[in-house]
Amino acid sequence: MSDWNPSATTASPPRPSDIQQLVGLLGNLMPLLMRLQSQAFEQPFQTMPGGLPIPNPVLDRQAAENMIGDMISESLRALSAFLQANAAQHAGLENCVPIVTQAAHRYAARDYAQAFNLIWLTYRTIETIRAADPRLPLLRQDSTETQSSLH
Repeated sequence: MSDWNPSATTASPPRPSDIQQLVGLLGNLMPLLMRLQSQAFEQPFQTMPGGLPIPNPVLDRQAAENMIGDMISESLRALSAFLQANAAQHAGLENCVPIVTQAAHRYAARDYAQAFNLIWLTYRTIETIRAADPRLPLLRQDSTETQSSLH
C-alpha cells in the first residue's frame, strides 16, 4: 500500500524532497516526450545529396518484398490465363496447372522463394513443351503491344 493517499483526511502533505524528486523526473521526461513527438513527423528515410535514399534495412526489405510480390502475382495471372486458354489444346500443359496452383498457395502464405521456384518450373515446363510443339503460342506473345502502350 502507498504511504500517500489523496482521499485520506489525515494524510500529510508531500515533503519538499518528494516534490523536488517528482519535478526532476518530469523535467527529464519532457525532453524525451518532445523528441518522440517530433520523430513521429519526420520522413521515414533521410536522403543523400541528389535525392538518393540512405540505405535502411527495414525499408529495403519491405520494398524487396513488395517488388517480388508484385512480380509473382503478375506471373501467376499470366500463367493462369495462358493455361486456361491453351491447356485443352496442347498436350502436357495440363501438368502445369497443379504447379501453378501450388505456387499460388505458396504466394498466399508469403513463401515467395518457393512460389518463385514453382513459377520458374512452370515456365521451364512450358518451354520444354514448346520445343516439342512449336504451335504452342508464346506465354507473352502480346508483350510488345503491352510495352508500347505503357510508353
